[in-house]
Amino acid sequence: MNAVQPSPAQDAPVLAGWITLVVTWILFLIPFPGFGILGWVANVVALVLSIVVLAKGATGHGIAQLVCALLVSPVVYFIGLALFVGALAMLDQM
Repeated sequence: MNAVQPSPAQDAPVLAGWITLVVTWILFLIPFPGFGILGWVANVVALVLSIVVLAKGATGHGIAQLVCALLVSPVVYFIGLALFVGALAMLDQM
């Protein structure tokens, strides 16, 4: 009857949020048309997961994921966009 209950912070999907952010950034950096849109969809999923992590009590991870989803992801997207434009310029020179 005295089962140990995990704390809410242990139930938070912290690892899933970080994995989703890494997948988002990889999709942003692939210089192929269409992957940017998939990256933005994955970024919205990461944003929702960060809010769930905050609600479950893992505040430090939740705030870090929220900042990464809102501030770091657009920077990575524009780096990927620059890679895409560079790849197009390189193909144009051939």
